Amino acid sequence: MLDSPLHEQPLLRYKVDIIEKAFRSFTKTVMVGFFDENMKKVTEFKFGYVSNEEICAWIDEGKDINLNGAYILNFSLTDYRVEKGLDDSVFIKLNNFSAKKAFFDCDVKSDFSYAEFIGPKTIFDAAIFGNGGADFNHANFGDGDTSFKKGKFGSGMVNFQFATFGAGDTSFNGVCFGNGNVSFVSTDFNKGNADFKNTYWGDGVVDFKFGKFSEGDVTFEKAQFGRGKKDFKNLEFGGGKIDFRRVEFNDGDVCFDGVEFGDGKVSFRSSSFGHGEITFKEADFAMGEVQFDQVDFGSGKVSFNQAKADHMSFKNCPLNAYMDLRFASCNLIELSNTVVRDIVDLMPEDNEIHLKELNIIGMRILGKLFIDWKRNDVFNLIYVQKETTLEQKAEQFRTLKENFRNNGQYEDEDKAYLEFKRCESKAHLEESIKKGGLHKPLGYINYYFQLYVFDFVGRYATDPTRVIANMLISWFTFSIIYYVVSELFPKFGYVASTIGAGLDVRHDLGNSFYYSGITFFTIGYGDYFAMGYLKPVAVFEGFSGVFLMSYFTVAFVRKILR
Repeated sequence: MLDSPLHEQPLLRYKVDIIEKAFRSFTKTVMVGFFDENMKKVTEFKFGYVSNEEICAWIDEGKDINLNGAYILNFSLTDYRVEKGLDDSVFIKLNNFSAKKAFFDCDVKSDFSYAEFIGPKTIFDAAIFGNGGADFNHANFGDGDTSFKKGKFGSGMVNFQFATFGAGDTSFNGVCFGNGNVSFVSTDFNKGNADFKNTYWGDGVVDFKFGKFSEGDVTFEKAQFGRGKKDFKNLEFGGGKIDFRRVEFNDGDVCFDGVEFGDGKVSFRSSSFGHGEITFKEADFAMGEVQFDQVDFGSGKVSFNQAKADHMSFKNCPLNAYMDLRFASCNLIELSNTVVRDIVDLMPEDNEIHLKELNIIGMRILGKLFIDWKRNDVFNLIYVQKETTLEQKAEQFRTLKENFRNNGQYEDEDKAYLEFKRCESKAHLEESIKKGGLHKPLGYINYYFQLYVFDFVGRYATDPTRVIANMLISWFTFSIIYYVVSELFPKFGYVASTIGAGLDVRHDLGNSFYYSGITFFTIGYGDYFAMGYLKPVAVFEGFSGVFLMSYFTVAFVRKILR
């Protein structure tokens, strides 16, 4: 039946003709023609007619309920209980129930409430439910397998509230739920696998609130939802795999608030959301790996606020929506190769560190990334990575540096820029070592030169006070050298003077500091000058002074201009 156009139509348009002619083991034949929205017939099916009286007699006698290929009108276990004088909540046993390719037509709803299905398997494969509702409220499907595979529901409400499925597998594979609301509120799927693969959900509300899956795998792969709200709030998964790959959630809100995902792997890979609010607030992903790789989150708002997870992956996602990633706790968030067009918020709401590792390799930020160097402990977020190279760490710090600048976080920008240069320098050293030969010693020379001159002296022009401190250290060091050599080793050099003999020209410590100062700042009054081996020392001091003064100017102006 799925191969016909019928399955693609959320609203059933059909005409029923009952013919007084036997069909297989049935006494009457039912011809049902299905029409498209223009009332053009698209397909026709033949069924055997079964009355409610016959089914009630089978129930009374404890017979197997075989409705394969049957047409049933206004089936109701509530009416059965009324007729028998039973309370509304009394379970009615249905032995070895099978309704493969059956048609349940109704004026209001097909009522299986409080049904107790007995047997190794309950079968509704390719069954069609008319445009009224389908009510499985509090139904108990026993311990066997249950299958609604390739079934078709009309425009009425589909109700599985408080239903209990057995320890076997449950399959809704390929089911079309129509445009009515669908409720699995507080449904217990027990230990077996639950298969919602390739299901079609119309524009009604889809509600799985407070439901429970146990040990088995759960799959919604390639499911298609309509524009109604998709509510999975407080749903509880077990230890099996949870598969939402390639799901089309369409427009409308999607709620996974408070969901317990268990320890199994969770995958939303390649799924797409429309316009609406997507929330995973306070969801608990436990210790399983969670994949949102290549997911299109649409244009609404996405929130993982106060959720708990171990490893969250958003690789290759176009992030066009506001992303609230303020987790209550998370060991790793993968945002590599994402494109941020709106806002990604990682800023903690308190002073605690909730995120342990962050990967933003290849991230392109066209919007804004809200993150704080201190409160998020960005230094460790990057350096803790074991799988990334120094070059990749440098790239991430550079990305953060640009983001901090755009956000006006200039102090954080300086810190990110410093770590970018450090990682880049170490990466170049590693490359030189790998090349070997002359590249290796030259690599070490270049690395340690940058380490002292650019990093130690002024933190790559991000710290003007540090440059001043190094200027003072240099001045003091050269002063001591001049004094010690002049006093103790005059044969190697000394500081001479052009001042007349009648004036005080003693080579004391004060004059050494004075000479060092005018040399360092390249003032050069000419009253003192170096002799011997102190001449090249004085030249080097003059060069150091010019360099450090220029370095300070760059660092200071950089701070002031921002």
